[in-house]
Amino acid sequence: MTRGTRVLDGPTLLDGAMGTALLARGLPAGSPPEAWLRERPEEIARVHASHAAACARVLLTCTFGCASPRVEAALGTSALPALCAAAARLARGAAPTGVRVAGAIGPTGLVPPDPTSTSKPTVSRAALEARYAVPFAALADAGADLLWIESQWDLGEARAALAAARRTGLPAVVTFTFAEAGGRFRAPGGPSAEACLEAVAAGGALAAGVNCVFPGAALTALAAWAAAHLSVPLVAKPSAGLPGAVAEPAAFADALRPAFAAGLRIAGGCCGATAAHLRAIAPLVSAA
Repeated sequence: MTRGTRVLDGPTLLDGAMGTALLARGLPAGSPPEAWLRERPEEIARVHASHAAACARVLLTCTFGCASPRVEAALGTSALPALCAAAARLARGAAPTGVRVAGAIGPTGLVPPDPTSTSKPTVSRAALEARYAVPFAALADAGADLLWIESQWDLGEARAALAAARRTGLPAVVTFTFAEAGGRFRAPGGPSAEACLEAVAAGGALAAGVNCVFPGAALTALAAWAAAHLSVPLVAKPSAGLPGAVAEPAAFADALRPAFAAGLRIAGGCCGATAAHLRAIAPLVSAA
């Protein structure tokens, strides 16, 4: 069986935030979390372990920026494969039996959120696929169970990332960070959330969903739509908040409760979400 193909078959608790957790542990603001794969790997391992202890069944590697030119410039092009491999090993070392490791990569930053922007040049699909191919290959070779494409805002880039991920032979999940308006999600300046999720599902994604959005009416509406229409599982990693404005775990769970009632079954947390937030939503996942 292909690694990871059954990990999202039923109700599943995902992990919490890595970046804000490392900031709380002393990562300098503006520094890429991936730098601590070299400098303080024990702190990354502790975050993974705290999420696993809260019963998360999927741990995302600390490799969010490894397709980004900014992180590549800071850490070195030749270092990226070794850093991805180290990240996969750290997550695996913190994962109890049955917990899966997802090799997680965020957007390149080369495609502007506003498609009418002229501040950045147009990037070809081939160039985008090439940026994802190196970290995905390294994560797959290091033993990741599946790949996780997150925080996407452009459907074209998400499709390129998915194509690169699928070439490794591993299943891949795609999540978007949508803008919210009128109680619905939409890609910034682009298609509806529903259209984006349908597109990556048709492209072979194992699951599709959202991250770094806030729980509320839009997430509930998306969960209800997905339960009736989406051909793959919906996943959600909403934010608990940024430093200084993080929702209490009980409030976070209460805000997510309507989405679970509408059909959400696979969830964790993004920015601000700690092990305590995961423990608070674990009963909702179990009852889904």
